[in-house]
Amino acid sequence: MNEEMKEVPFFTQLLRNTGATFTLTILAISLAGMIVAGLDPNLREVCSLFVLAQFGLAYNAVLQIAGLSVIIAAISTFLFSENVFYKMRFFLRINLFLLMVMIVVSLFALIFKWFPMNQPVVWLQFFISTFVFSLISIGLSLFKLKLEGKKYNKLLESYKARHNINQ
Repeated sequence: MNEEMKEVPFFTQLLRNTGATFTLTILAISLAGMIVAGLDPNLREVCSLFVLAQFGLAYNAVLQIAGLSVIIAAISTFLFSENVFYKMRFFLRINLFLLMVMIVVSLFALIFKWFPMNQPVVWLQFFISTFVFSLISIGLSLFKLKLEGKKYNKLLESYKARHNINQ
């Protein structure tokens, strides 16, 4: 992690992560709802998240997603903090994060009855879509890290060239 992020207080980092997580989660669920509502007109009878079907998310669903986002952001901030698990491999952190996200999202789906318990196909679709969107999110994060790494390597090379440093 870069030096600026080490100096950011935990609470500020948590707020940043919550905002990003909430925004991406709302967008992903809205996109999934638009696609599924277009394919299945009986969606509002199956899933409490999409009671309004193609018209949008219910207010209580948005608040549930906000709570979910706070918890996921706290997990992310805790797991990827340089102060907590500084010796844990990044790949292990990502896998642990993915597992914890799946558990938390599943608990929210159970507690708030997002899906009926007696329809295993719906739950299978839920797990697959949650897993896929999590992988996409992790992939985008890794891509961003790779681009930042290239940028910092160029800056380092430029610095070394200006100061005649050979290593």
